[in-house]
Amino acid sequence: MGDEVDVAMDPEAHLLVFSTSLDISGRRPDALPADFRTEVLARHPRLGLGEEFLACFRDQAERKPDSSAAAAVRQGIAGRISANPLDAYGA
Repeated sequence: MGDEVDVAMDPEAHLLVFSTSLDISGRRPDALPADFRTEVLARHPRLGLGEEFLACFRDQAERKPDSSAAAAVRQGIAGRISANPLDAYGA
């Protein structure tokens, strides 16, 4: 759950961090072309992904108050998830 991973150090982890942060909290949506985002979201609608993910984070935070999930909840991940620009597509 790091913020950045150097692509030269670990390409797979870099892609995982990039894709997860885009998909869950809407970070760096302009890193992908708008027409590509539109096409992907048309084929694979989000269907409440953010809400489902947040519920899992909140559940883990409650059970494990010292976890990364708990820290993310305390630091406002709910607001970032609810403001994800990917959710505006097809709305």
